[in-house]
Amino acid sequence: MSDLPEVTPDTAAEAGSAEYADPSAQPGAEYGRLIPVSELTAHPGNVRQDLELTPEFCASIASEGVRVPLLITFASDGTYRVIEGHRRLAAAVKTGLEAIPCDLDPDRATDEAGQYLDMALANGGGYRKNFTVTEEAAALFAAHEAGASKTRLRKATGRKAEEIKTVLKVAQISEGTRSAAGDLARQLDLEGLALLAEFDGDPGAVSQILDALQRGYNVEYQAERIRQQRAEAAEHQQLLDDLQAAGVHISTDLPAGAARLSQLLHDGEDLTPVSHGSCTGRGAFFYSWALNNPVYYCSSPGEHGHTFRTNQSAQPPTPGGPAPDAGDGGTPGPGSSPVEAEERPDPGRRLVIEGNRAWQAAAEVRKRWLADTLFARRAAPREAAPFIARQLLAMPEPLRTGLSVAPGRMTFAEITRQDAAKWLEISATTAAARLPLLMLAPIAVSYEYAMTQGEGRNTWRTDGRYSPCPRAQAGEYLAFLASIGHTLTPIEQAVTDGVAWTGDTPAKDPLPADAGQSDTGTEDTPVTTEATAA
Repeated sequence: MSDLPEVTPDTAAEAGSAEYADPSAQPGAEYGRLIPVSELTAHPGNVRQDLELTPEFCASIASEGVRVPLLITFASDGTYRVIEGHRRLAAAVKTGLEAIPCDLDPDRATDEAGQYLDMALANGGGYRKNFTVTEEAAALFAAHEAGASKTRLRKATGRKAEEIKTVLKVAQISEGTRSAAGDLARQLDLEGLALLAEFDGDPGAVSQILDALQRGYNVEYQAERIRQQRAEAAEHQQLLDDLQAAGVHISTDLPAGAARLSQLLHDGEDLTPVSHGSCTGRGAFFYSWALNNPVYYCSSPGEHGHTFRTNQSAQPPTPGGPAPDAGDGGTPGPGSSPVEAEERPDPGRRLVIEGNRAWQAAAEVRKRWLADTLFARRAAPREAAPFIARQLLAMPEPLRTGLSVAPGRMTFAEITRQDAAKWLEISATTAAARLPLLMLAPIAVSYEYAMTQGEGRNTWRTDGRYSPCPRAQAGEYLAFLASIGHTLTPIEQAVTDGVAWTGDTPAKDPLPADAGQSDTGTEDTPVTTEATAA
């Protein structure tokens, strides 16, 4: 049974509603009327437990005011009772608004059941459906096209400046990409849509991103690999341009009759890209998996007076004739050298090069996750304190060698978004729930530095190559990150599981399974080109 008194012109007058003091004036519904916030009272039975007064929402209210009127009715104490719009009311109070628009329904004053039905209908999913991110982006883009500045969009939505830039890019995704994404686009958050916008116009890249999204893979890692490939392709093109400008012939493979410079001597001296720069037979080709490491050769060694390293008396190949025979089992044939056999495409080396790239990309994604997700939290995950305790008690290699200098490394600010001095300053006043994050920071920095710098690039390998971070200890660290929300990449998962990494997608693009057991070099070997030497 309702405890609300019947509202009549007389009771309205007694309650202090001067507008309805005249007995001849029957109260009626009003829409969009500005009501002082001080006269509005929250419904005592409001069923919404969490008003979610996010900084973005409050910033929007402070900038644009309340744009959607609250539904109100009369209260027995002479104020107005809010039926629907409690979140807007709380934000208005918090931001200091004096009056907000309201729709007055006097009939609801005596209908308590109707008040609860209004709450259910106005906030239920069947009555109202919020914009998807793509729909919100389209609306904001239209507002921007109509004259709203990015600053106004930022203030009106409470989003950060970078988010507004991203939203406007998302709104311009091409129809081809939208069609490829299909229904998946409606389920994506702003970060997922931002990746589609970044690679819009590249159907292959969009397909890879969508495939990763559908399979639940680490999409940021997939995007980082694509960026990596694009950067390498741009570097390869620049290298090609420089070589061709220097007069170096570019071929797809070692031409017939040609020999690599590493096999040749001239007047008893080693032939290098620089010393071979004046020879008209200079050329280069690239392996498909090492596009930025040219393999230099001379197209006609004998014609240009070059000799082979191991058999000075052997006749060099005749111009246009066949290349020296290397035999059918990898053993150098007559007129060739052991060097030639060693420089053949090595599947182990290919895996090392791919693994180095994958490890680097995984590190970039992991560091962004640490900065933007883990160390941005207001409270540490419950798994943090036990991990910190175990690490300090066990003192593994990365901590023994790196913990004391971790606060001074650039990596510290990179993964925590502020330097150690700032963390030290706030340590005395920060919430107890966040303190484990401050303690975790030097430990994470020690691991990240040991796993990625210098010899740390070998951490992923199983061939016993030295790394400041032993593989098993790296696996413990990565397993901890996975337990608190980081999605492991394939190469990180292999390290965590203690197995050899054999490629990101072995089923589609199989790589040799020796996981770097045999390596004749890496892609990081410095190469001096004729163009750069000049």
